[in-house]
This record gives sequence, C-alpha cells and structure tokens, in this order.
Amino acid sequence: MNIRSIYWVLLIGLSLTLLFEWTSEKREESVTEHLLSAQTYSPLKEDGYVSIENDELYVVVSVPTGNIVETRLKKYPVENAEGALGYRVFGESKDVAFNYYFKSGFTNTVPVFSVQEVDAAYVILVDEELGLTKKISFSDSLYELSIYDSSSVGVDGKIFAGLYRTDGKALDLKRDALDGGMMNNSSYEGVAISSEQDPYETSRLSRVDEAKEVLTRSGWVAFVQKYFFAALIGSDEYIYNYYVLPKESGVYRMGYTVENSSSSNVSNSHEHRLFVGPKIRKDLMQRADNLELSIDMGWFWFLAQPMVLVMDWINGYLNNWGLTIIVFTILIKLLFWPVTAKSFKSMAAMRKITPELNEVKEIYKDDRQKQANETMKLMKKHGANPLGGCLPIFIQMPFFIGFFFALREMVELRHSGLGFWADLSAPDPYFVLPALFCVVMILTQRLNPQPAGMDPTQAQVMKYMPVMFSVLFIFFPAALCLYTVVNSAVQLAQQTYLYKQQGALNTD
Repeated sequence: MNIRSIYWVLLIGLSLTLLFEWTSEKREESVTEHLLSAQTYSPLKEDGYVSIENDELYVVVSVPTGNIVETRLKKYPVENAEGALGYRVFGESKDVAFNYYFKSGFTNTVPVFSVQEVDAAYVILVDEELGLTKKISFSDSLYELSIYDSSSVGVDGKIFAGLYRTDGKALDLKRDALDGGMMNNSSYEGVAISSEQDPYETSRLSRVDEAKEVLTRSGWVAFVQKYFFAALIGSDEYIYNYYVLPKESGVYRMGYTVENSSSSNVSNSHEHRLFVGPKIRKDLMQRADNLELSIDMGWFWFLAQPMVLVMDWINGYLNNWGLTIIVFTILIKLLFWPVTAKSFKSMAAMRKITPELNEVKEIYKDDRQKQANETMKLMKKHGANPLGGCLPIFIQMPFFIGFFFALREMVELRHSGLGFWADLSAPDPYFVLPALFCVVMILTQRLNPQPAGMDPTQAQVMKYMPVMFSVLFIFFPAALCLYTVVNSAVQLAQQTYLYKQQGALNTD
C-alpha cells in the first residue's frame, strides 16, 4: 500500500468517526449534559445558606462560616441556550470532588455566624459572643464585592482574606475535544501575585511546594484561569502580605493578611475588595495596575495586547467580533505587504528556475560539489535566493502568534456569532472553516516552488499536509479558524498577484 492510500484510509476513517461523534443529535446531547452538570449541586438546597444578587452576579454565602461558596455570572451563561444558568467561578462539584471558595476575617478566631440582616443586595452576619460582624455587599464597580469585617472589641491578630481551592479544572468550562477542550485545556491556570517588586508573578498549583510571601502596598492576588476569574485587590492605603501556601488537607490557599500600621497587634476592621468576573482587558486595566496581565497571551504578549486594543476599537464600529477578526486580519496583511512582497518575489524567481535546477541536479548527480556550484551560479544569474522566502516570514511570525493567543483567550468571543457560527469560541460544528482552509492551502501549495530533486515519498507527504492540518482545525475554536482562513486567503491572493507580475504563474 503506497503513502497516498494510507492517507486516504486515515482521512476517510477519521471523517466518519467525527461525523458519527458530532452529529446534530450529539451536539444537542452535549449541550444538555453541560446544562445539567452546571446545576446538579446548589448549596441553597441545604440549610445554612443565603443568597444575594444584582444584574451581574448571583452569590451564595455560607452563614455559619461567612464564606462565599458560589458565584454565578448572570450575563455569561454556561451555554448559549435558553434557561442556562450563569457561569460559576466559586462553586463546588460533588462529581469530581472540586471546591473553590472565598474566606475572610481575623486570624486566631473561629467564628460561628448567624444572620442579622439580609437583603437582595447585601447580607450582614454576626457572632455576638466574639463581637464580630461581616457585611457582604455589591460595590459600585461591576463584578465586585465588598466584604467588610469588623470587631467591636478588637482582635489580637491580623485581618486576612483568601481564595481556597482544591485541585481540578475550572467549573463549567467545556473539556471535550469537539467542544473546544483542546484550546481550553491549554490555557494557563495558576496563582498570580502582582506587587511593587514584580508586576506579575505566577506559579502553577502543582509547583507550590513551600510557602511564598510578598510584602507590598496595594497589588493583588488571584487564581488565573480561562475567561473568568477571582482576584483580591489591595488598596494604596494599606500594606499587605500576599501569600501562597502549599496544599493542606487537599486545599491550596492564596490571599493576604493586612499588616497593622501601629505597634499594636490588635485589629478592628477592614474592607476587602473582591473581583469575580470576566477577563476583559480594557476593564481589568481600569480596576488595578497590571490586572490585565492575568489574560495569558503567550510569549508575544507585548504584541498581542495592542492588537486586542485595536480590535476592540474596530469592534466599536462593527459591533461584531467575527467581522472584526476579518477586518483586522486583512489590515495586518496589508501592513506587512512590503515584507510579504519581497518574500513572494524571491519564491517566484525560484519557481521560474525550478526546471533548470532539476536539470542541474540530474546532470551532476554524481558530483555534489559541481552540482552545488552550478546551482549557485544559476540562482545568482536569476536573482533567486532560497532564504529570501523564509526570512520575511520569520519577521511576521511573532505578530501572527501573538494574534493567535489573543483570539484564544478573548472572553468577548464566547457566544459571539457570525452568520451560522453561533459561538466563535467553540469549534466549527459544520466543518466549513477547516474545509476552506484545506482548499486554500492546496491552492497555495501549487504556487510554491517544489525543491529541486525532492524525494517522491517526501513530495507525497507534503502534498497531503494541508489535509492533515485541516483535520487538526476541526478541534480549534471557530475564531482561530476564521483568522487562519482569512490570513491564508489574503496571502494566496497576494502571492498570485505577484507571481503573475513576475511572470511565474504558469511556470511548472
């Protein structure tokens, strides 16, 4: 069986498997299962819990402990479907023994609270024996909670606030490959601290094997995950000791203690600022210094962040993220037109002399030194440079990689549609974009000059590479596929134009 037959067997087999796994019925079943998993457990079904809510957040509080045990983002449903509950940041899953919650108060105290007053927008808890009061309410800033801990007699200890989390992945984020799990699972998850010493210091939980402390004014601490997260934001008025502690009884702890401003060790009150919401760059920039760094944009973040800024500006006019991606991709290609043109002109020259290069290789097949000399003479004569087509591409790569990571992490794309694509953050359910990418790549491959004397087996492998890449794109979010298809299509148009201009279009 030759290499072509093997590729076709693999392709047909994979296609049939995908069609079976991702039929319309399977998609509906996946959505239903996700909706059920997002509501299988709710603390309010048990005694000892109260809830507050506004237009953005639904919050569940454990009365005896005063812990915030569940938060739902009401404007960000777990599925783009009627009746879907809001996405959870804090919460618990009995199925996978996962738990993530917020806790605050005074060190050296173990209060047992009861409800003093509860309203739709706030709850006041008290422990009369210890003289402690806790008020949890919504602040004026969207997606922020104010937690005010106070003592009527003073506590011999420090005020603290922390995020408590077990091992496991974020709740309500899809993990299946055909639901976008490949990209979701590759996003960074870990604890981050921003301080005067280091604007963004991160660590994965699995690597927290000893206590870490950072003393700083202001700053913030957060557990970073895809799309939505929680962050404790400090104030310029206080000095905080931010900490990350190793796992104890299956729970990791990250947060801060407030350092007393006087020599006395007695603490009376503090208002904590807790953000629980979406990772929208322009919003995070306004909340706290360096908070936007929690959006992990890879090695070329310094390029990706300005790109997001420009895209957001474009979207302000178009009001559609799909169209914004198309327009921005075209603008990027036009920006790099001079560099691209140089690359394609070099490739066109190589394409024109490919028949002559093959003749040289055949004539001097037994004399490698002579073959190399004659090849260099021929290239010099026609102004062809084999590296000329590569170097300009390398110059552009950081920008395209940065754009790739930006699209992967943008929560704005979640449940944002374009035409019959209802969610650009999920894979294309109709496989249209992967198929278009395959077509564009095949057409591009026909234009590119084939290296002289390429091995037949290697040539066959290269021939079917577009098919293999397009199969990979089945698992990529539609936004990334859209960007790649538009980028490749514009590049094909540019290449065709320059080849025609250089007289290399009909050269075989």
